[in-house]
Amino acid sequence: MTPAQQLRRDIETCELPHPMFVEHLTVLKLRIDDALAGFAPKIVRVPGPSGVGKSSLIATLSRAFPESRIEGRRHVPVLVVEVPQSATAKLLPKSVLRALGIQVPGSMTAGAMFDLMVTQLRLASTRVVVFDEISHLVDEGSRVPPRAASDWLKTLADTLGVTLILFGIPRLERLFSANEQLRRRACPARNFLPYDASDTQQMAAYISCVTNYARLFAAAGYPIDVRPRVLTQQSYLLTGGLIGVLADFMRELARSMANQAPRAITYSDCQRALEDVSHAGSPHRLAFLDSGIEDVDVEPIALKQAYVHVLTSNATSVPIRKKSGDKQ
Repeated sequence: MTPAQQLRRDIETCELPHPMFVEHLTVLKLRIDDALAGFAPKIVRVPGPSGVGKSSLIATLSRAFPESRIEGRRHVPVLVVEVPQSATAKLLPKSVLRALGIQVPGSMTAGAMFDLMVTQLRLASTRVVVFDEISHLVDEGSRVPPRAASDWLKTLADTLGVTLILFGIPRLERLFSANEQLRRRACPARNFLPYDASDTQQMAAYISCVTNYARLFAAAGYPIDVRPRVLTQQSYLLTGGLIGVLADFMRELARSMANQAPRAITYSDCQRALEDVSHAGSPHRLAFLDSGIEDVDVEPIALKQAYVHVLTSNATSVPIRKKSGDKQ
């Protein structure tokens, strides 16, 4: 393996245990442990903008609770189900069955498919069902009314007595606003948000992520020859605090070194890497377009605009943060 290939492998397999990720992971693992131990089920929802790291969180949970065989029988304690776009009442149980590896004929009725799904989940001893992209149920133009979709989830939870963990963009809240009974069975939303540059602790966490990536580049022989402050601020303009977008940028930066012998990575290299990365921050201040003069800071208002743009473009309200010294 060449140094460039090793760099790409290191960056693509890097999983940063940053504070916000660890906080959500810890809470969800405890909730799953409760379900597997036979305690009362609960419905948990994790809304967050695209690119915040929900998929990584799901993948980590899936690895932590793998399927197994007990006395020759398949045991799937935690099942991850991807909800397709334009899902219908018939596609929902079909998606669950597909996640279990079971194919069903298209002629089967929605009721029969639901009954088959319940039977198979019981046979697999499934205690937790994780729905990825549950917000597809309330996409614009969805064929399933929010009330009907939320009733389906409530019925599934009640019939099987399982814990449901729902991931999606903030639009998923429509499922709960449409159904008081679903809300009563659920915890308050665990919002998975990007890091806010105006919050000192959160920005420190974001900086640590950039620093850890930079260390991987340096260890592989490709040090990033951009001052840490500049790299952090410019990457924040790109990401608006989304660690998933930061990871995408770092992967493309590593990919751009594919045919390069070990050397320092320049500001110009960062600019070229952006050709394959979707800009998440404010369109009014794009990343890495400055001359690269390292004595000039990005204005705090520009960083804040990048953060706010990520939230508003994902239909998320901007949190109101108390200033130090404010009374509780």
